[in-house]
Amino acid sequence: MANNTFSTPPDPKTGFESPAWQGWFFSLFSRFALKGSYTVATLPGVSPTAPNGPPPGVIAYASNGRKVGEGAGSGTGVPVYYSNGAWRVFSTDAPVSA
Repeated sequence: MANNTFSTPPDPKTGFESPAWQGWFFSLFSRFALKGSYTVATLPGVSPTAPNGPPPGVIAYASNGRKVGEGAGSGTGVPVYYSNGAWRVFSTDAPVSA
C-alpha cells in the first residue's frame, strides 16, 4: 500500500453501475483487501517488511476461522479485518481463532 492517495470519485449523478464508478470501487477495494484465503495461522502479521503489521482496516478471509458456536478446530471460515494488532472477526470484533 505504497500509494495512500485516492482519486476523486466519479460524478455522483452517474449510476454506480457505470464503468467509471466500478473502476473507482475496484481501485478502492484493491487497496484494502488481501487477495485469496488464509488459514488463521497464515494470516499476515508483523514481519521485517511490515514491522507494524498490516495497515489497520485491511480485510481478508480466514478459511478455518470460527463463527459463533463453532468449536476449537472446527471453524468453517469467516471474513476478518486487521485492527489494534490483531485479525478480528467482523461479527464479534474478537480476535479470530481456529
